[in-house]
Amino acid sequence: MKGARRDWALFVIVALAVVVVFAALTLQGRGAASTNATRSPSPSSRVAVATPSPDTTPLPAPTVAGTIAFERIVTPGLGGDRDIFLVNSDGTGLRRLTDDADWEESPSWSPDGSRIAWAVSYGGRPSASSTATVWVMNADGSGKLRLTKDPVHGIHPTWSPDGTQIAFVRYWLYEGAIFVINADGSGLRRLTPAATAESPPMADAEYVSPTWAPDGRILYLQGGDLFAVTPDGSGRERLTKGWQIDDFALSPDGQRLALSVPGAGSDRIVSIPAHGGGRPVTLMRGPSAAFSWTPDGKALAIASSGWITGSRLYVVNADGSGLSAVPGLRWPHGAMDPAWRPW
Repeated sequence: MKGARRDWALFVIVALAVVVVFAALTLQGRGAASTNATRSPSPSSRVAVATPSPDTTPLPAPTVAGTIAFERIVTPGLGGDRDIFLVNSDGTGLRRLTDDADWEESPSWSPDGSRIAWAVSYGGRPSASSTATVWVMNADGSGKLRLTKDPVHGIHPTWSPDGTQIAFVRYWLYEGAIFVINADGSGLRRLTPAATAESPPMADAEYVSPTWAPDGRILYLQGGDLFAVTPDGSGRERLTKGWQIDDFALSPDGQRLALSVPGAGSDRIVSIPAHGGGRPVTLMRGPSAAFSWTPDGKALAIASSGWITGSRLYVVNADGSGLSAVPGLRWPHGAMDPAWRPW
């Protein structure tokens, strides 16, 4: 009984911490948010994992209709070949959009669903010794346009809400920063100070997963915590402290936050209400998780494991129910970095 009380108290603490964080995301006056950010341990130590790893579990096909862009491992290995694919959530319509010998990753849809931004790394997984660039293409794979030129090495692109700009992580040697560029390749500018990577040769170790929020700001991870910055580089704020988040995704309406946090033996993908008032929901567990919300915010696509082989492509409801898997995408040529096409 004492253990149950303790677990409930931990859930309450997480919910209260999230209220503070998302006050920063939703209030028009943003200055107080950075000065009052709550210092709290990582939510990974506070979320009870009830969902087993589903990698080998027979699962039904998703009932949520839609199209998902993803990175597929064509040749396994850290120096292998990866390309961008499309698939319908019922497993039909599998289509390869890129086809070359490079490492292509992180597809991101324009708000109108007509274009995809992605990153191309020449020479394998992005590192100080590789050259990565940001590209855009039409949804059918035509009209490929390279946006960044040497020595602007870029990964993790994300579109602005109006579809005119793309934020990304630029890296060079062992440093990185958040940059923005216009969708036609003009107007490159830096938004955050340069940060030195803690774990060479991964030059993007300090800045991860920029995401353009509905309020117009750009959210990103740095050192395991969530930050925000405006598109002109002002108003940079730290929204969490000591959480050790591996990855995150804000729902399209800004009402929920999905987090990947480290746990014993595997990451935990957790959905948390943006404004408190509910318990965190464990969606799945598995290493190196990546995920994307459906446009209505009611479900997520998740690729749950592995730099080497990827995983099946899962779909789960935001309340943790209805776990399913897109048919036909399995080891050793699994899926990574899913992105749900806007409806």
